[in-house]
Amino acid sequence: MKKKSYKKILKTLSSGLCISSLLCGGHVTAAETSFDLGIAADASYNDNRFLSETNKQSVYLFRVSPVLDTIIEDEGSRTVISATGSFQKSSDEAIEEDRFTYGISLIGDYEFETATLNIGGGYDRQSIFDTEFDDTGAFLNNSTRDRGFAQIGVGARLSETLSVRLSDNFQVLDYSTFGLFNNYWSNSASLGVDLALNENTALIQNFGYLHYEPEFALSPSINSYSYRAGFRRQISENTSISVTGGVSYLNDNYMWSAVAEIAHELERNTVSFRAARELLPSGLGGLRQDESVALSVDYASSQRVTLGVSGSWRRSSEVSGIIQMRNEFVQASPWVTFQVLENLNLRFSYQLRRQRIGLNGGWGISNIFNVSVAY
Repeated sequence: MKKKSYKKILKTLSSGLCISSLLCGGHVTAAETSFDLGIAADASYNDNRFLSETNKQSVYLFRVSPVLDTIIEDEGSRTVISATGSFQKSSDEAIEEDRFTYGISLIGDYEFETATLNIGGGYDRQSIFDTEFDDTGAFLNNSTRDRGFAQIGVGARLSETLSVRLSDNFQVLDYSTFGLFNNYWSNSASLGVDLALNENTALIQNFGYLHYEPEFALSPSINSYSYRAGFRRQISENTSISVTGGVSYLNDNYMWSAVAEIAHELERNTVSFRAARELLPSGLGGLRQDESVALSVDYASSQRVTLGVSGSWRRSSEVSGIIQMRNEFVQASPWVTFQVLENLNLRFSYQLRRQRIGLNGGWGISNIFNVSVAY
C-alpha cells in the first residue's frame, strides 16, 4: 500500500469520527451534555534521555497538555468526544526539537436489556519517542507517528449461564521517517464465549484473529490465529481474577500465549496486576512476541494525599519481518499526589528505567524526576 493510501485512510477515519459524533448526538437529543476542559503542565529532568551506555545526554523537558471533553449522557448510554494536545519544549535543541502532538477521539458505551455496545475511533499524532522507543530502543529526531483507529465491541447474554463477546479493532500507522519504521495497518478480531458456573465463577474462552499489512514491499502480510481458555472469578465484592492460556498459530508455527489479571479495589486503595505473553504488531515490519508483568498500587492516606507505585517488566522479540530485534525493559515509579484545591492536583514522581537496547544488546539506565500540575 502506498503512502497516499495511508493518508486517504487517515482522512476517512477522521471523517467517520465526525459523522459518528453527529449520529450519536442525533440519538440523544434529550440527553444531558456537558463540557470538561482540563489542562496539565509537567516539568522533568532525565539524566540519560536515550538510555545510552556511554555519552549519556541529560535533558530538561517542559510539557503543557490541554484536553477538552464533550460528554453526552443518557440512561444507559455515555458518549465522550475528546480533543487533546501537547506542546513539549526541550532544553537541548540538538537532542530533540520542540514538539506539538494532538489527537481527537470518540468513545461510546451503551447498555441495553441483555446486551452492551462499545464503540470508539479517532486520530492522533505522537512523537516516536513516546511510542516506539519503548519497544525498539531506536529513536530518530523529529520523527512522528500518525495513527487512525476504529473499534467496536458487543456483548450479549444468551441465557442465564451463556454469554458471548465480539470485538474488532482496526488501526493504520504512518511514520514520518521511512527506513527504520514500516508503515502498516492491522485488524484484530475476537470472539469470546463465557459459561457461568455460578454467580462468582465463569469459564471463558477467546478465539482471536490478527491481520498485519505492511507498506514495505519486502515485508509480507501476516495472519495470526489464537485460542485461549480459562476462568474468571469474583473472589470477593472488591477482588476479581481472570486467567487464560492457549496457543497462537503464525507462519506454520505454534506459540503458547497466556494472560492473567487481578483487580482489587477498595474505597481508599486499588491494586492491579497483569502478566501476559502475546503477539502484537510492530512498526519494524512484522509482529513481536511480548512477555510482560505489570503491577500498580495506590493508597489514599487522606482526603487530599494519595500515594502510589507502579512497576513493570517487558521483554519483546520480533518473530517476523526484516529487522530481527530483541528488547527488554524494566521500570519502577513511586509517586505522591496532593489535592491543592478541589480541582487542582500536584504530583511528584520518580522513575527508574532499565532497557536492554535492541540495536546493540547493552543495558541503558536512566533516572527521571518529574513534577506536574493538573486542573
